[in-house]
Amino acid sequence: MASSFVKLDDSPMFQKQLFSIEETADELKDRCQNLFKGCKKFMTAIGEAYNGELAFADSLEAFGGGHDDPVSVSIGGPVISKFITALRELATFKELLRSQVSP
Repeated sequence: MASSFVKLDDSPMFQKQLFSIEETADELKDRCQNLFKGCKKFMTAIGEAYNGELAFADSLEAFGGGHDDPVSVSIGGPVISKFITALRELATFKELLRSQVSP
């Protein structure tokens, strides 16, 4: 039986499969680009959150985080100090996460 197609790439089935694979590749490319954009935004946001938390912890410490200052003790300085420590620890974990996400 003689084939009506001179080459394999002339066949409709091959053309259909090729078109399907190209569509899938284009969709995957778009998804990868969106993921990359989201990752960059995430890294930026984590960096800003890290800096913001450290700045907030510093301002809290200046406000009333002292243990020796009577005013700080009267407004809850020891409790504020524990909160400051927790904030800084959270900021450290955010920075660790950011370092793991960065290329």
